[in-house]
Amino acid sequence: MAKKLSDIEQLIKEKEKDFIPYLKELLDKEVFSFLIDLSKLDSLYLFSGIIRNYFLGVKEVRDVDIMIDSSKDISGFVSKFKHRKNSYGGYKIFINDTTVDLWYLQDTWALHNSQKVIEFELEKYIPNTAFFNFSSILYSFEENSFIYTKYFLRFLRDKKIDYVFEPNANYALCVVNSFYYQDKLKLDFTDKLKEYLQKLNKKYSSDYENVQLKHFGEIIYSKTEIQKEIAEM
Repeated sequence: MAKKLSDIEQLIKEKEKDFIPYLKELLDKEVFSFLIDLSKLDSLYLFSGIIRNYFLGVKEVRDVDIMIDSSKDISGFVSKFKHRKNSYGGYKIFINDTTVDLWYLQDTWALHNSQKVIEFELEKYIPNTAFFNFSSILYSFEENSFIYTKYFLRFLRDKKIDYVFEPNANYALCVVNSFYYQDKLKLDFTDKLKEYLQKLNKKYSSDYENVQLKHFGEIIYSKTEIQKEIAEM
């Protein structure tokens, strides 16, 4: 992998043309058609794990996270699929064995809890509000391009997990997910993230097991295991 951030930027640009073919091959046919049809109704952006996996060469999808640009009423379109409302006014849509989580750009938690006034180009601001550096990137269907931050560039260069945006609705889950992705991706933490996890552990350790039951449906790491890992950092 290139070491200069400018070279990594060029790599990202070169990989834009292959992302749609990657999605078409990876996703269930109905899920891919859902994305194409929705992109014809509104500006559509993909984010989170599916992009991270693309750049890491991992052909795996657990769910698909998307945002659309406006508050346009898409209830008629969504009603064709099994679905329910999710947090912040979005939808959780079930297509065969795939879950699609959909939000509106202006309704994300980070925007509602930011003191900044964002009046335009929300899609360029959103990647800066990701917790993990590997999530600080979007893909625009309309522009067939990636929108990314310097944190994502550093992730590709260093192959280490870091945090980007500190304010969060669920700090205990941030701690748990740090270890989950460390195990899943076989990557180390930056020193900065280690220090932050130590700080969070002092306040939120009592929530580790309950948050896993809610998020994963099971306890993957006991409170004792997580605290031991953090103590040994």
